[in-house]
Amino acid sequence: MNFTSKLLIILLIPFTIISCDEINERVLPSCTGKSGDLLVVVDSAYYNQQTGIAIQQIFSQEQPGLPQREALFNLIQVPHRSFARIFQPMRNIIMVNIEPESKIKLTVRKEVWSETQLVVTITAPSDEIAAKTITKNAAVLLDYFNDKELTRLQAKYAVNSNSKNAQYLSEKFELSLNLDELYVIAEEADDFIWYRKEKSVGGHPVSQGIMIYTYPYVSDSTFEVSNLVTKRNYYTQEYVSGANEESYMESYYEYIPAQKEISLNGVYVNELRGLWHMQGGFMGGPFVNYTLVDEQRNRVVCIDGYVYAPKFDKREFLREQEALIKTITF
Repeated sequence: MNFTSKLLIILLIPFTIISCDEINERVLPSCTGKSGDLLVVVDSAYYNQQTGIAIQQIFSQEQPGLPQREALFNLIQVPHRSFARIFQPMRNIIMVNIEPESKIKLTVRKEVWSETQLVVTITAPSDEIAAKTITKNAAVLLDYFNDKELTRLQAKYAVNSNSKNAQYLSEKFELSLNLDELYVIAEEADDFIWYRKEKSVGGHPVSQGIMIYTYPYVSDSTFEVSNLVTKRNYYTQEYVSGANEESYMESYYEYIPAQKEISLNGVYVNELRGLWHMQGGFMGGPFVNYTLVDEQRNRVVCIDGYVYAPKFDKREFLREQEALIKTITF
C-alpha cells in the first residue's frame, strides 16, 4: 500500500465516525392521540377481568367539578398482538404483561416511540396480582399521566413568558404567568384582574377566563372551602358581569367544590374545582381555583380559571386553564 492510499484511509476515519454517530441518533416522531387519551395494551382476556376493572375504576372515574359526567381519561384498549406500529407513538400508554413465572415490576419510561411520550409497564404473575398492583399505585399512576399532559401544554405556553400580558402581570402583581396575547383584559382593580379569551369552535362560542386577585393573609382559615368560595363570589359579583344588565358570575352554593392540597414548585397550594353560573343570566360552567400564600408580601394570591363551552365537553378546556395557572412563579 503506497503512502497516498494510507493517507486517504487516515483522513477518512474521522468522517466515518461522525457519519455513524449521526446515523445512530434517534429522531422520534411527534406523539399521537388527543389530550386525555390513554392506550391500554393488555390482552382482552385480562381486560375483561380484574386487571381491566382496576384500570377502568382508576382512569374512567368521573372528573370532579364538571357540569356533566366526563371520565378522567379516554381509554383505548388493544391486545398485545394488535399493538402495531400505528399505536406505538400514542402519547400515553399503559402496558400490562401477565407472565406466570415473573416477579411484580412497574416501570416508567419516557419517549420510547415518540416525543413527550409516557409509557408505564406493569408485569405480574397473575391477573389478580396485576389488578392489586394497579390499585395500590392508583394515585401515583394518575399523577404520572396528569402531570405529563400538563407538561405538554406548558411547553406550548413557554413562548409566552415575555408576552405583554406576562410583563403587565409582573408589574401589577409581582408574579409571572405565561399568558398569551389572545387573552384581553375585561376588568381590573388594584387587587384584581380578569382576562378573557373568546373563540369559536365549529361555529359555537368557547370562552376561557383567568382571574387573579389578592388580599391580606390573616390566618389559615382562609383555606376553608366556605371562605374561599365567599371570597371568590365577592370579586366575581363586583367585577365579572354578564351580558344582561345587573348579571354577575357566582359559584353554585348547592355544589360544594372538590378541595385538594398540592405542592407547586415547593409551595403549598389549595386547589378547588367547582361550578359557576351567571346570576341573572344563562351562562355557566366549571372553574379551577388555586390559592396560595405569598409569605414575602404577607398576602393571599388566588388564580382562577373558568370555562364556558355549552356545546362541548369541558375537561380539556379546563385542563388548559390548569396548565396555564401552574406556570406561575414569583
